Amino acid sequence: MYVGKRMTRSPKTVTPDDLLSKAAGILREHRFHHLPVVEGGRLVGILSDTDLRNASLAATPREAGEGQPGDRPVREVMRTEVWSLTPEDSVEDALLILTREKFGALPVLEGDRLVGIITRADLLNAFVDILDVNEVFFCVDVTFPRNLARFEELIALFGGMGVEVRSCIISPQGEIGAVNAHLRVATIDGPAVRRVLRERGFEIAEPVSSL
Repeated sequence: MYVGKRMTRSPKTVTPDDLLSKAAGILREHRFHHLPVVEGGRLVGILSDTDLRNASLAATPREAGEGQPGDRPVREVMRTEVWSLTPEDSVEDALLILTREKFGALPVLEGDRLVGIITRADLLNAFVDILDVNEVFFCVDVTFPRNLARFEELIALFGGMGVEVRSCIISPQGEIGAVNAHLRVATIDGPAVRRVLRERGFEIAEPVSSL
């Protein structure tokens, strides 16, 4: 899945010369947490609600008595070192950067032109769609050797039971050469599914108890 499919297009922006009070109004009205800062059609920075709060807390007594606390131009508060993505980047790349760098959002550029913004909420929604978690299904984790034939056997087994596989995520298992398949399947008869899988020699992960 690509960033261009999940980003918010034509995001709200401010310029470096806009006042912080204007930026705060946009963030509050639209319930945003980040605003790209654009000058002459080019991205020059990003402003977050955290930046605004810090600016307000750092306001001098004189500034605090002049209308909006710390009401200064955006350029004095914005961050100018901005990570960005392109629409052709994967959502996995976006997730990795947001997690490692502890960002809340990333601007999306085509060349130097801002075309969108992708946030943590956008990525969460993407994975909600991928996993098809809007519906109630049975989940099962199956471990087997890294073998395409074995995976095909697993999917055929569900087909033979008349059970639809709604989503499947495969990840490496600790054991060398093994993978884990996390499947969401359209059935409420979980015990029957587990029994059939075990009968065919598949290893089923049991839920971990907190006790």
